[in-house]
Order: sequence, then C-alpha cells, then structure tokens
Amino acid sequence: MAAEVRVGIVSWNTAALLDRCLGALPTALGDMSAEVVVVDNASSDGSAERAAAHDSVTVVRNETNAGYGRAMNQALANSDAPVLVALNPDTEPPPKSLERLAARLLADPGLGLVAPQLVHTDGAPQYTGRRFPSLGVAATACFLPVRWHDGALGRRLLLEEAAQPAEPADVDWAIGAVHVIRASALRGRKPYDERWFMYVEDIELCWWLAERGWRRRLEVDITIPHVGNAAGAQAWGDDYDRRCFDAIYDWYQRDVGARPLRAVAALNALNAVSRAAVGRLAHRPADHIANRRQAARYHAGIARHGPPPPGGPPPQRPR
Repeated sequence: MAAEVRVGIVSWNTAALLDRCLGALPTALGDMSAEVVVVDNASSDGSAERAAAHDSVTVVRNETNAGYGRAMNQALANSDAPVLVALNPDTEPPPKSLERLAARLLADPGLGLVAPQLVHTDGAPQYTGRRFPSLGVAATACFLPVRWHDGALGRRLLLEEAAQPAEPADVDWAIGAVHVIRASALRGRKPYDERWFMYVEDIELCWWLAERGWRRRLEVDITIPHVGNAAGAQAWGDDYDRRCFDAIYDWYQRDVGARPLRAVAALNALNAVSRAAVGRLAHRPADHIANRRQAARYHAGIARHGPPPPGGPPPQRPR
C-alpha cells in the first residue's frame, strides 16, 4: 500500500537541526503513513549518521554537494504518494502540522501547493507568502513611502514590510522551507528546476504551477518554526543576498523576459538609492547607508548588463 505522503529533506552540515527536525516528524505527520527520505549533500559534520539513527528514515548520501534542487528531487523521486513535502532541516514542525497541511491541500482540488506560516524561534512571523517579482511590485516598493508599506496596498502586494494575511489566503509563491505539493499537479516533472544550485527554485515551481492553473495557498493559522538559511549562511556568509538575487534575476530573464528584468532591476536600484538618501537624512548608521548604496550599484549593474550565469557550489569542507 502506497504511503500517503513522501517527506524529502536535504542536509548539508546541519546535523543538530536535522536531528530535531526528524525527531518532530512522527507527531507532525499525525496518523498519516509516510516515507521519509534524507539526501545528504556530502556533509562533514555527521548529518547523514544522525539521520540514519532515526527509525524509518531512508538516507541517500551524495558524494558531492549536488545543490538543493537536485538533491530535493532525489528525495521526492519514485514515490506513489499523492502528497510530497519538501522540508528544510532547520524547521521543527509541531504536532499534526504536516497532517493538517496535507489535509487542506487534498480538500481543495484547485490547490497545487500549500505552505505554513513560517515563524522565528521566538514565534515572530517570517516573510513567507509573496507576490511574483513584477514591475508593479517593484514600482510600489520604490515609490510608496516605507511607512505606508503596511497599508492596504502594501498588504495586497505582500510587500516585505507588510503584515502577512490574517487568514489563509492564496499567494503567488511561498518560501520553500516547507512546501506541501500535490504530486499529480506536477504532471511527471521534477518538483524543482535544477538550473540553479540554490535559491529561486521555490519561485520557479510556484510560477510553473500558476501557469497551469494551480493555486498556491499560505495557511497562516498553521505555523512552523524555521531558523532560516542555516546551510546557506555557512556556504555564502555575507554574500547571501547577491547569490539569491543573481538566481532570481536569472530566472526572471529566462521565464519573463530580458526587458522586464532590466526594468525591475532599475526600479530596485532606484529604491536602494532612495533608501540610502532617507537613511542619511534620518541619521541612520553608516553601515546601513553603505549597504543601501552597495545594493543600488548591484541592481544597477543587473539593469545594464543582465544577470551572471547561475553560480556553482560552495567549497567542499574537508572530511
């Protein structure tokens, strides 16, 4: 008899967090029958060994760091389960949380993907549900005063400074720390595009689903703690923002177009310049202003020259 859900987890040097995540899974899944597959991307901290110590967990050990999308596709492959769960190791799903998310997905035949409201370890909400990058969103973020970003327009466009929806709501895309996916919606394709080593695969999947008529929903009343970027911070450190934007811009150029990409990048550059100016007038710290100016130069460079090719893996740690 096929399992009701396949849970995939990709690990890279997050042993302690992975251990807690796997320990939480049995109660998070409730009464659902599940397959749990951990794909370890050549960790050097014993992540694979920690995973293997948990009952009913299949561990796949990659000899090199294959990247997030490719490894998650490995974890979710060859399953007849109607529900696929892509789960980050730095999450700790509470009791029944994944069971409730799967039930909501299956109860609405128009949903292709649902996600919980991610929260920090102190319970504060994370910016989880978002709109796709667009000229309209970029222009609003640029020209609407920041103090109004949490107003009606900012909330409708899910701007970063705006509060998340008060009730479960459809969104364009949701952060991929927890994706609960209807397997049949994928029509045989791999869940995540392997063009990018890491980042943007969550936007691309939601875009692909949207183009085929599948809705994506943020279930704000189901919360899951998420440390956030646990592996990425080790890999890229202070270079995280650039790596992330490089991937997003590359996707946007491929799937939306080069001219819209350059217009969005130009608006993002103008936004960063204006925030630097406001920060200077408000006597913000020097590093705040310097960061905004650096961001402005980066986005302006994308507007002029386009994005760089997708980046590769971080240096492998010695084993």
